[in-house]
Amino acid sequence: MLLGGLMIFSMAACSGKSSKTNATAAGSEASSTAASSGEATQKSSSDIKVGVILKTLSSEYWNRVANGVKQAAKDLGVTVKLEGPTSETAFSEQSNMIENMLSSGEVDALCLAPQQPDMVVTKLKDATIPVLFVDTDASYDKKVSFVGTSNKEAAKTGGEYIAKLIGKGKKAVLIGEVQGNPSGEERMAGYREALEAGGVQVLGLQYNNAAPDQAVKVMENFMQRYPQIDAVLCNNDDAAIAAQRAAAQAGRADKMKFLGFDGNITACESILAGKETASVAQDPEQMGYKVVEAAVKAVKGEKVEKSIPVPTEIITKENAQEALKKRKQS
Repeated sequence: MLLGGLMIFSMAACSGKSSKTNATAAGSEASSTAASSGEATQKSSSDIKVGVILKTLSSEYWNRVANGVKQAAKDLGVTVKLEGPTSETAFSEQSNMIENMLSSGEVDALCLAPQQPDMVVTKLKDATIPVLFVDTDASYDKKVSFVGTSNKEAAKTGGEYIAKLIGKGKKAVLIGEVQGNPSGEERMAGYREALEAGGVQVLGLQYNNAAPDQAVKVMENFMQRYPQIDAVLCNNDDAAIAAQRAAAQAGRADKMKFLGFDGNITACESILAGKETASVAQDPEQMGYKVVEAAVKAVKGEKVEKSIPVPTEIITKENAQEALKKRKQS
């Protein structure tokens, strides 16, 4: 089996980390619950080891989540075992990582960004430690908490921005990531709802299977089929940048707007270069930080919110320089 990545961090506590960003809240269930997956026992921070398995460690976005995980380990004085498959579609790799981490008995809590939530739930049925989800939620009855963005609501803000920008009567296409992935489907639903409410016709939705090169082919297919496309809304920034590149090669990019999702460094640079139009920016560092923070509370038997929202904002040419500076400093 090919393993994507493994990092272990054990750091002494230092100063805390404050939450940042403005904009769209990711609300859902806000009730507080006692963290209980198995019997919690009081431990000192230095004795706590948190397992974290992300969707991959091979992208800018997930490396930013990992940076938040590492910062939490440093600030809270805990040990973190961090793993991620080679890609977001390496399903068997993540499945094996979950099995191995649970069977090892070496972690006190497990934080997961599930590639396939339904599959993950079956892997967790016999788990006796607190389990938390980050970025992508799952219907697990013993779940302690979900930390992340309300993908649908965040996507709606992006869809509303594009609808206002291009106006009623215009036409748009959607490029999703992996069909059936809950977070991606929520983004597509949010885009569609906002566009249609703004009088924009959605011509179609196709998926690029988490591969930027495939997004180029998807965009080429759209352009062959539709003579008029006024906006392209994508599951992430890599797809938006790839779609813009395909449209530019066809001489049609100047007639389209391109919306990405994540607000990564490459997106900020693309926006400043006049290529990508805007990006719905998440705060992946805060996701990584907050899920470890919540896991430590769970291990100590403290109360943890069932849903911990991480806000979003729209990055445009007006604020891209400031956003880029912040990301390069983090």
